[in-house]
This record gives sequence, C-alpha cells and structure tokens, in this order.
Amino acid sequence: MEFQSINGLEPFRRLVGKGSPAALSGGAFVGLDRPEPSTPEDETILQTVRDDPCAAFFGPRQTEPVPVAMFSDFRCPICKRMNKRIAELQAESPDSFRIVRHELPLLGAASRTASRAVLAADRQGAYLEMHDRLTRTPAVTDEAFVGSIARAIGLDSDQLLHDMNSEEVEQELRMTRAIADVFGFYGTPAFAVGRTVFLGSISTSSLERLIAQETGNPCQT
Repeated sequence: MEFQSINGLEPFRRLVGKGSPAALSGGAFVGLDRPEPSTPEDETILQTVRDDPCAAFFGPRQTEPVPVAMFSDFRCPICKRMNKRIAELQAESPDSFRIVRHELPLLGAASRTASRAVLAADRQGAYLEMHDRLTRTPAVTDEAFVGSIARAIGLDSDQLLHDMNSEEVEQELRMTRAIADVFGFYGTPAFAVGRTVFLGSISTSSLERLIAQETGNPCQT
C-alpha cells in the first residue's frame, strides 16, 4: 500500500498507487479546491472540519480500537457491497476496529429521506435496525412510508418524523457534507480508516491490512 500526505490536513493521508481503487486516480481530492461556501455558516462548519478533522470524522478521540468512518448513500450499490465486507470483517475481528457511519445522500430525494430516517432512528437507539430495513427496501418513497417502517420495528413514528426534520439532524447532515467537501469525497462509498482516506471499494483483505497498519497510530492532531 502506498500513501500520500494531504497538505493542511495532517495527520491524514490518502491511499494511492497499485492496488488502490480506480476512483482514487486523477482528481479524487478535488474537494480541496472546491468553490468558497455560500454562507458564513457554511464556512464556519468547513473551518471546524479543517481545525480538527479527527473529531469531525470520529467524534471524541479514543486510542483504540482503530476508528473506521464510512460515508454512504442508500442508493449506492457499491456501498452495499462494502457494508457486507465490513460486517464480515467485524464478525471475524470484532475488537479490531469501530465503525462510525456518515450519511452522504447524493443520489436524490429518496437518499435524503433515508438518511434523515436513520439519523432520527438513532435518537431512539435504533440506527442499525432502521439502516438494515432501508438497505433492503427497493425504494424509499416518502415520510409516510418511513413512518410505517418505524412502527414495524417498534419506534415512535411521530417522534421519528419530527426528528427527521429537526435542526439537529440537519446540522449532522451539514457536517458530513462539510467533511466530504474538505476531503473531496465527491461520491460514495468513501472512508477514513484511522488517518488514511480513500474513495471507492477495496477488498476485505486490503481493508484488514489497512486497519492493521493503523493500529497503534491513533488519529491525533
């Protein structure tokens, strides 16, 4: 595996070279040169990411296990493939890493609805249940449809629909979008494995090797 440092975003580096996903070639990090944000609030969020990218990716710092941030869209087929690989790896080595999920809805209204739904479900302790149901659902039509799924898995559907449109969920999505802008995640899936970022799909064995390389190297600015 070969890596390239990212100026101004230390300690992060990108995965490059032979064996890396095709999506990493060329302008995979064009987000570093994106236009200036349209509002002062957008700039504030972007600056928060630049000031402490580790916290933006992973939340409060922990020295172990290795944190793995995944950025995904519910309509992205490669995301489903990588979710399966991550699940397999967690089943084999449950203590080797922790997963931090970021919703990055880039593929239309259904993706945005699904992303808000899982973030709202998380407030009732049911992120994984809602994520699993929506991942297996052919199409997320509207909030009424999401409400029916919420009731089916035992959630307060009225509260979930309220939370989907809350300022807290909106801010969480804006923070994820800001991370994507700063690091040039123009598509999904995208990852930060410890200090290493990449865009696209890699094999389970390569992901396992990368996690092993990041062990003992916590994300610290």
